[in-house]
Amino acid sequence: MGDGLKEIDLASWPRRNHFEFFRSFERPHFDVACRVEVTEVVRHCRQTDRSLFGTLFHGAMWAANEVDAFRLRFVDDRVFEVATCHGSFTFLGPGDLFNYATARYHDDLDTFIGHIKTARDEAYHRTDVNLDDDHELELVYITSMPWLDIQAVSHPFTGEANDCVPRVAWGKVVDRVGGGHEMTLQVTGHHALMDGVHVARYVDAFRHYCEELP
Repeated sequence: MGDGLKEIDLASWPRRNHFEFFRSFERPHFDVACRVEVTEVVRHCRQTDRSLFGTLFHGAMWAANEVDAFRLRFVDDRVFEVATCHGSFTFLGPGDLFNYATARYHDDLDTFIGHIKTARDEAYHRTDVNLDDDHELELVYITSMPWLDIQAVSHPFTGEANDCVPRVAWGKVVDRVGGGHEMTLQVTGHHALMDGVHVARYVDAFRHYCEELP
């Protein structure tokens, strides 16, 4: 386990009954997808020549770190709160084969974009599936599909009982009716640790990030 973990006292945790209830489910994960306006993100990236993917990724991670439920993880019957979430993301490599890399979160946008580039470059020519960081509790899984204006996605699961990592996905950024730009944003969460209200807070945080870019 990584540094910066705080174990939750289950005896006094208000969510204990929900945690124990949903952990018994065969499929305890749930998905929520919605449209989000990203007009200001597109404008910002065009004016600053910053990566659109990197900026959206930064917003997705900033929002995850803002919502307490997105920093909760469990290992068997122990629940932890991580200090900071980091992003495990997919990228397209040689031969149209995707792979994984991990970008360490940083509040500074340019620093984080640099972390994305370094992580992708280090994994780009690997022929194995890169699972080097898969043991880390601090991860959020990030997927983008810029080729399709998706309405929703489904994720593969191994059936591992301790798989409680939140998943965030988005599709192609498209023109918005009436002007501007939008995309579909989807969150997949483990119901033992979060509910719809927490996803709503996450989406609100992501929207706030998008609106407040300079």
